[in-house]
Amino acid sequence: MERCPVCRARVKENPLCRRCGSDLTDLFVLEKQAEYMLVRAVQCLQAGKVTMALRFSDHANTLKRTEFGELFSGFLRDVLTR
Repeated sequence: MERCPVCRARVKENPLCRRCGSDLTDLFVLEKQAEYMLVRAVQCLQAGKVTMALRFSDHANTLKRTEFGELFSGFLRDVLTR
């Protein structure tokens, strides 16, 4: 997360926004979970489990949408429809 969703101040690693004091801990946790899900998706793809990879990738995208996650999910859908 680059900016506080409340006041748009730049955010570093501190879970409390320096400007408005919002507790961003839960959002940091969601970001980490999304990263973990994408790692799992790549691992599943490496193991040849494309359907499971897509599930992990889609789950990651529901937690935090990223360009990589969107492209990866699209790639996996394309692989499954061949």
